[in-house]
Amino acid sequence: MNILFISEYYPPKVLGGGEINLASIAKGLAAQGQKVLVLTSFFPGLERYEEKEGVKIYRRLKTGVTPSGFLSNIQRRLLFPSSIVREVWKLTKETTIDLIHFQGTSVIAAPKLKHLHKPLFATIESYPALCPKGDRWYRGKEECKVVCSVAKFLPCQAHSPEIGKMKNKWYLKYNLPLLLYIYWYYRRLNKALGHCQLISISRYVQNLLAQHRFQSQTVIPNIIEADKFSSVRKEKNQKREKNQKLKILYLGALIESKGPQILLQALKGLDCHCDLYGDGVLKEQLQDMIVQNGLDAEIHPLVSYEQVPELYAAADIVAYPSLWPEPFGRIPLEAMAAGKMVMASKIGAIPEVMPLGSVLVAPGDVEAWHQALQTCQKNCRNYFGLRRESLHQYTPTVVSSQLQKRYEAAR
Repeated sequence: MNILFISEYYPPKVLGGGEINLASIAKGLAAQGQKVLVLTSFFPGLERYEEKEGVKIYRRLKTGVTPSGFLSNIQRRLLFPSSIVREVWKLTKETTIDLIHFQGTSVIAAPKLKHLHKPLFATIESYPALCPKGDRWYRGKEECKVVCSVAKFLPCQAHSPEIGKMKNKWYLKYNLPLLLYIYWYYRRLNKALGHCQLISISRYVQNLLAQHRFQSQTVIPNIIEADKFSSVRKEKNQKREKNQKLKILYLGALIESKGPQILLQALKGLDCHCDLYGDGVLKEQLQDMIVQNGLDAEIHPLVSYEQVPELYAAADIVAYPSLWPEPFGRIPLEAMAAGKMVMASKIGAIPEVMPLGSVLVAPGDVEAWHQALQTCQKNCRNYFGLRRESLHQYTPTVVSSQLQKRYEAAR
């Protein structure tokens, strides 16, 4: 079977869990004997074509450099959809393609590619096709519970601190033509779902699709390569010096919807050290919070995904303080595979992936986070993480086999 995946970004260009998951799936399917092609965007410094672990990677698409800049986002919307259609037609003349599987916003090209008469699949692992702002975070205060419309979007946008991964500045909040364009683009993405067989990464996402009157018969979770994280576990009997502070780790975008500001507020008065790894529009504000409150915390640049296991190994507690409804929860699962205690927000699909007895905290409740951190400080040294068998459903073999069955049923 010749499978073409289409994704705006692909490793080493990683913006989130979607790219990491796609790379694992592509590798897993190739290991099972499938011919796997990935069509993605080209960025300077990368090869336009290469083959890695049996996966053929074509970097031919055009897009913006980053989703956190205004001009770059305009480029993404103008260049990306048309480049998909153009490059897919070229590929079909160069090689055999049996089915097309869209990741993220690449699904926008589905209506124009249906004429190829190939089965079309789309994995729903984020919310751009279900929310114009892409986060389902209503007015920057709570989880959205409705299906969007122009009348609902405009006031929601006006009261939101962010739109996507951009800061919601005045020229975005009060620019009616631009907002109507953003809503129109969302509607294009939403309608494109109707041309594909939809795969959800969690039951939470499956229920959201049903709310939007789309049927997703299959839930196939993200891949978690547990061995990558469990292999760097620190020895549990390794003794710490009595005066050595416990270390708290935050991994993720430095934007308000991810909640790093909640974590820093909750650290006040606690004797611990916190490392934050990421980038985003909130970076300067977070640095000011650290200085003004005398916190023992440090913001670090983004690191490659290959370095992440070592970050888990050096930490005692991993914090995941999201305010928006996460569609999955990769970081908590990776951290528990690494033997770390995890504190996470009780929102979206996070409770679905966290095991019974996990530390789940009300999103945005600083006092609750503070108290939970105090409790975790006392217990984290005796925590041993998830058992290997608890992560079996997320292994490359299991996830790839589930996908392969769906593909075969569609042929």
